[in-house]
Amino acid sequence: MFWPGLLALEVTTSTPDALCPPLEEARAAIAARVGEVQGGYRVEFSLVRLADGKQALELVVLHDEQPVLERQLPLDATGCEDAAQTIALVLERYFDAIEPPNSTSVAPKLEPVPEVTRPQMSQMSTAAMRPRDVGPTRGRHGASALRVSLGLIDARELGWAPTLSLELRPTWAQLGRRWRLGWAAALSPFVSKRTETVRDQLVAEKTLQLASSLPLELELQRWSSWLGPWAQLRVQRAEGAGLEHDQPGYRGLFGIGVGAGLGWSPSAAIPALTLTLGGAIGAQLSEASARFVLRDADGSKKPVLVPETIFAQAGLALSLAL
Repeated sequence: MFWPGLLALEVTTSTPDALCPPLEEARAAIAARVGEVQGGYRVEFSLVRLADGKQALELVVLHDEQPVLERQLPLDATGCEDAAQTIALVLERYFDAIEPPNSTSVAPKLEPVPEVTRPQMSQMSTAAMRPRDVGPTRGRHGASALRVSLGLIDARELGWAPTLSLELRPTWAQLGRRWRLGWAAALSPFVSKRTETVRDQLVAEKTLQLASSLPLELELQRWSSWLGPWAQLRVQRAEGAGLEHDQPGYRGLFGIGVGAGLGWSPSAAIPALTLTLGGAIGAQLSEASARFVLRDADGSKKPVLVPETIFAQAGLALSLAL
């Protein structure tokens, strides 16, 4: 396993605040079991939350920045007590299975880690030794496919609105260790009315917005960002004494554009909670929508509350992965 020209094995974690295990404890355990390894290897571990709400350790070994081993180590009743020793045991078995390189510098040969049960190790360690296929790496939101968000948005010409969002990011849409494609829908009832006065006649308009997007998300430790196409429908109701037929009028106003957002998880202990700053911009198909008009005594009609051709909005939301 070891040969002249050895270099220290670099060990890092993307969840240092979780202390599961503490980084220095993990480095000490790995050094005791594995020692030093010829250069080009790096070890990463992180604490993630699974779909059933339980926590697990995610272990990745990289050679020249390319993943060569990925393991997900479930935490049993002992929690993080044996985490450092379990990581060290997995790495020991992995490097024991690698043949020393020959004169032609052949890349390390990957072999399955044999199942070993040691009396002093917990159930967590035994489970980590079982060879199995490793699927896509799960980010800080774990395998959760559904998120619920509550927030506020401020839209051009319409003002403020509370918003409720549902976001679906299925595991089969994960495009890599950090990339995931999803679908989101949001409902936003605007609080204020948009008004216009024409010849001493006041017309007021209320708006309910339905929006949908297809975000492509990148996760980096506690941070995430997304970008994708955006579509919305604004259902509007107008009232006014001079409105045609003297009845409330309704119309649907479509818009298409692009949305983007930046998320931050404030605590490694609660990775499913994310604070997101987002927005959208695009064009409204105002020519294709119905118009609100006022009629004069002579029968002429005047359009009122004409929508703008460009829409823009920004907002802040708090989301929870279920």
